[in-house]
Amino acid sequence: MTWTETHERTRIIREVEAAAATDMSGAVPWREEWRPYFDGPVALVMALRARWQHMCEAQLDVQTGEDELQDAYARLRRTEAAVLLILRRYDAGSPGAPAVLGLAGPRPTSLPPRARRFHLHGGPVLPA
Repeated sequence: MTWTETHERTRIIREVEAAAATDMSGAVPWREEWRPYFDGPVALVMALRARWQHMCEAQLDVQTGEDELQDAYARLRRTEAAVLLILRRYDAGSPGAPAVLGLAGPRPTSLPPRARRFHLHGGPVLPA
């Protein structure tokens, strides 16, 4: 996988997370233009599951106290609630057929460069 493909997959996953957070039905957001990067909604769900596993491994340190571990896990579950709904709904449904939320319309535009994000009415540009 090339560097460009990796970045595009990451951008798609972020778009999926944003769409899932606004829908909260547990359906997998999907655009047909994503097929070259994920061979369908099932592969996208598998990528979301792998991302969740990596996040848990990276952010949950079993060597901390049990209270700290539980707090970190609860915080992670709150921030990733929409993705967890997708994973739960897929696990509860028939294998190989996730519920799909078809996305229509233009892709979200990217933010302007960081140095240009905040302006003070004709004043200096604030660092981001």
